[in-house]
Amino acid sequence: MNSTASNDITRFSVFVPGSFPSYSYVRRTFRHARTGEDFDPESQIADALRQAGIIAQVVGPSKSGKTRAIENCIGERNLITVAGSQISHSVSLWDIAQRLLRSPKSTESTHSSGTAIGGEVSVSASAEVPFVSVDSEIKASAERTNERTETQAFEADPFQNSLVALKATGKVLFLDDFHTIPQSEQSNVAAQLKAAAQFGVKICLAEVPHHSDSTISALPDLTGRVQKIEFQYWSPDDLSAIGTLGFGKLNAVVSPATLSAIAMEAAGSPQLMQLICLNAAAHAGIDERPEHARNVQLDVSDLRSVLLKTHSTVDRDRIFKILDQGPDERGNPRNRYPVRTLGEGDNYEIALAAISLSPPMTSLTWNNGLDNLLKRIDRVCTDLNKRPGRAQVTRALEQMQALAEKHMALQPIIEWSAATGLQILDPYFLFHLRWSEKYEKFRGSHAAA
Repeated sequence: MNSTASNDITRFSVFVPGSFPSYSYVRRTFRHARTGEDFDPESQIADALRQAGIIAQVVGPSKSGKTRAIENCIGERNLITVAGSQISHSVSLWDIAQRLLRSPKSTESTHSSGTAIGGEVSVSASAEVPFVSVDSEIKASAERTNERTETQAFEADPFQNSLVALKATGKVLFLDDFHTIPQSEQSNVAAQLKAAAQFGVKICLAEVPHHSDSTISALPDLTGRVQKIEFQYWSPDDLSAIGTLGFGKLNAVVSPATLSAIAMEAAGSPQLMQLICLNAAAHAGIDERPEHARNVQLDVSDLRSVLLKTHSTVDRDRIFKILDQGPDERGNPRNRYPVRTLGEGDNYEIALAAISLSPPMTSLTWNNGLDNLLKRIDRVCTDLNKRPGRAQVTRALEQMQALAEKHMALQPIIEWSAATGLQILDPYFLFHLRWSEKYEKFRGSHAAA
């Protein structure tokens, strides 16, 4: 272990994939697609929460840093965080909020009753109170009392209890993934959120784009009461900034080219960038911050080792195998086509091979732009006269979307639309696909991969 200048600065405290990265947090700005103006989403969150009766809704792709931005803007200690998946028919949003707020679940009321018999007596008294001397005659009653005390316990209403506590403390109720709340409970929760906002409770929601209307759909009366703040996947430059800042805290210098290569593999996800950088620091032998700066050299072989280590901790193997195999065959076997390295591949394998090519892209159209699915399939298939057509590939993509929704309902993986093309909704899946043994071997044999 290296000698340290500050023992609290370690690779584990600098690169934090699963929590707020205090040492390597990068605050981003976005450019408005229509106005071309830059805007700060965190300032927009803060402004929304300052408006009476308004609910802030942060919308962005999975693993794009929404939660960390909310934590940075509001402060983790000021959040009462509830995941939609925690809510059920038997466990309400307010049951969870009440527990997190440590509000009492019950109150007590005491009632005393009795009779008294006695007479009045006089007592001369002298008392010393600071700066005042008091001499007086006190009249009191000497009495005998027959008294009975009754105590009753009342169950506190979690909804009202939480609202009072949230308003009193100024904490923000943060509800993540509203769409994962059971359908039967959504309208009720939405109505309660409206009432809470009107009461003066600060509320922030986080949602992925294709479910951003779930709250309004559950209660149309929320229209005009929800302010949407849109997030985007991270640019390669923003991701590289995480590495520059983090390794700088570790007193290490990593070349911009190396950080760019890591950023490309992170596929727009700051969490994935944090994880890869954590493993890169370990590979370079950096555990704690050394007293003297050092240069970190990672060649192609080193980077591959880092990425394969990261791959072993990214838990997407089950859904990867399901999509790679496709649905069960019924009747005639699937058509197979000549494919580089793989020998032959069906529509599912060809689609995944095309997605796995470099650069990793979370969005691909069929034939628009310089990089698209059609051009990638041309790179996958060895014989352009023997390859699947658009209908076959898009049918395979639709089937993969259905399989992903069935087997990973709470984590959207892939989405195909004729209008918008292919969207990879989970950067971790894209990373797992690229560095799986099967498709890494395929890419490794491909000069342009």
